[in-house]
Amino acid sequence: MDLREILHKHKESFKNKLLDSLSHQHSMSTEEVMKQFGDNIEILINSKYTLLEQTVDDICTVKKPVVLNIMRDRQREDKCKICESNEPNIQAIDQMHGNAISIFEISEDSAAGAIYHVLFTGAPGEDKKLPLTAVIHNCDVKRVWAGKKVDVSVYASLIRKVLV
Repeated sequence: MDLREILHKHKESFKNKLLDSLSHQHSMSTEEVMKQFGDNIEILINSKYTLLEQTVDDICTVKKPVVLNIMRDRQREDKCKICESNEPNIQAIDQMHGNAISIFEISEDSAAGAIYHVLFTGAPGEDKKLPLTAVIHNCDVKRVWAGKKVDVSVYASLIRKVLV
């Protein structure tokens, strides 16, 4: 699964949902909505996705495997127990593979944290499950986990396959 393609599909889906909503709200066809509001829609979409596109580009330009870790900010009072329990595994995999991998840690509360919604494939309206971790190599999303602690051996096995 190419991360850029996943983001592109997410962006198109958001745009179509927005067009449908505006079409219904104003009793207009989607073509009429685009004609009347198209510039504003494009501005909204660009403002929503520019940082995400930059984040994806940053991940995709890394030549070594990336372990993406989207978690609750450590400074928040409402701690994420699963995030905290998975953190030693992320640290262990970092120590195990050192310079052979790159760790991207993103807070769910940051603007870049919206990449969670691009990668989370749960049912629509399903509660957000943290942490979301993924292994990505050359922009190819190898595996995504949400709402669970992932054993070091699972990360290591996948990373070894990618490094071969």
